Amino acid sequence: MTLATQRPSVLHLLTSLNFGGVEKRMELLAEQPTGDMQHLFCAIGGGGAAERRLKALGAPVQCLQQPVRIPSPAAILALFRLFRQLRPTVVHSHGAEANFHGLIAARLAGVPVRVGEEIGIPAHSGRARRVFRQLYRCAHCVIGISDAVTGWLVESGEVPPAKAVRVYNPVKLPVERSGQAATPGALRVGFVGRLEAVKNPLALVEAADLLLARGIPVELWLIGEGRERARLEAAIRTQELDECVHLPGYQPHPDEYVRQCHVYVQPSRSEGFGLALVEAMGCGVPVIATAVGGAPEIVEPGVTGWLLPEATPGALATVLEEAWRLGPEQLRAMGLRARSAVAGRFEPAEYKSRLEALYRQFAPRKAKGEHGQDTDSALS
Repeated sequence: MTLATQRPSVLHLLTSLNFGGVEKRMELLAEQPTGDMQHLFCAIGGGGAAERRLKALGAPVQCLQQPVRIPSPAAILALFRLFRQLRPTVVHSHGAEANFHGLIAARLAGVPVRVGEEIGIPAHSGRARRVFRQLYRCAHCVIGISDAVTGWLVESGEVPPAKAVRVYNPVKLPVERSGQAATPGALRVGFVGRLEAVKNPLALVEAADLLLARGIPVELWLIGEGRERARLEAAIRTQELDECVHLPGYQPHPDEYVRQCHVYVQPSRSEGFGLALVEAMGCGVPVIATAVGGAPEIVEPGVTGWLLPEATPGALATVLEEAWRLGPEQLRAMGLRARSAVAGRFEPAEYKSRLEALYRQFAPRKAKGEHGQDTDSALS
């Protein structure tokens, strides 16, 4: 990473720069037109796909290859040295490990503006809550990516209400679907995300089995990779679902699959915002989601989709049967309402503008020069 220009700079700190929702958000920031602030990107650990994409966009990137598990003195030391070298105006850390190491190092290095961000609702113990309560004293504010996350930060006692700020994630909406390519008569269902237990993809496979037992044809596409893949493959073999459940792995353009679906499902047990949910709605597809995290702030039941208290296989099968009985035309109309509901609401340009306004709010105020004239603050 080269030294920043004379413009005020913001260093975004993540645990890694490979695949994921936070990494995608950094790419959207880098894609926005250059303004009066320079955005730099750093991973405590390793890089990967997002690192390569950011570099291709011309953004300054560095991966420190340090351990990220809390606590990591080596990470704090490496970050302290980097902050002293680059002297960013703002350090904005994203996620628990980045917050812990980044906010401490930024405070020690004298970074003028320090912003933390929680990207989900963590299962913190009482001890962890006390640790983070002290940690967030190093921050000027702490962002939650949905009302649910911001509310948890305050209710848990980790962040005082005056420091908690909600800033929705940016979403670059895909093109609208151009038509259905599903198997004739079958309900085509999409899912995009990490194949991890918290995302609950196995419940969708079991729901597909229940639908077939009821005589309802279904075609399920699970887009992504993760540690649950082996379990999913075993369940597909055991239940003889090879012809209707597909695991194409990670896809760089998952919207090409989603926009051909009749319905999209996000059966997560826990969620911070729901980036894939918004992207699916942007494809013009109605959605089914567990009422966790930001989903209730995004989905209007009966209008743009369905919300479930818990995404059990039985509950998913019931609501998917309801969707199948509505038929393609009603689902298409619901999908159009879904796209209208998110269009313009999560624009990347607005996100960048909102962040920069937030940074300026905490910048040092203008001071009077020796002859009474104003001198520029760090973020003027």
